[in-house]
Amino acid sequence: MKNPTTRVALGGAALAAALLLSACGYEAGAPASSDPTGPASVSSAPEQSQDPQLLQLNETLKDTLGDKYSEAWIADNKLHVAVTDKAAEATVTEAGAVAHLAKYNAAELDAAIGKIMAWQREQGGTVATAIHRYVPSGRNGSITLAVDPSQLETVKKGLAAADVTGGISLVFEESAGPASPAASTN
Repeated sequence: MKNPTTRVALGGAALAAALLLSACGYEAGAPASSDPTGPASVSSAPEQSQDPQLLQLNETLKDTLGDKYSEAWIADNKLHVAVTDKAAEATVTEAGAVAHLAKYNAAELDAAIGKIMAWQREQGGTVATAIHRYVPSGRNGSITLAVDPSQLETVKKGLAAADVTGGISLVFEESAGPASPAASTN
């Protein structure tokens, strides 16, 4: 039998790696709570390394920019940061990162996900469990929803009719199902 301490340590390391690599700061699974906020992280292409200095720069900029911060990603070994105004763009550039102007900040995108989750719970039945993942994008001013294919049209029409997100665009993709934990090996 494997050492339980080792199993917990490896599981923790896997979770930390997953959090660092999650797109746009996080990917939320099925709505377990009404708080959609996730960990602060940077997305990057699989072939890109996540330089600790760039990750630290992102954290510093996120703290400095506050509600002007939208999203960060690494491309071509450079930190790119989406922000909501020209003064924040200047701050990002002065810090040595590449600035991009965004329409919505991270908090606005998170709030919209919270509204989607609330709407979903109110629907009940199969709609309540139809959205498997929520991925905000400050870059694009959108939220991508991975939805059970059998409920896709119902969710699309329902969210549009209720105007749940205001001006934030929704992108829909078919989902193979909710995320599940890795299989246990004994």
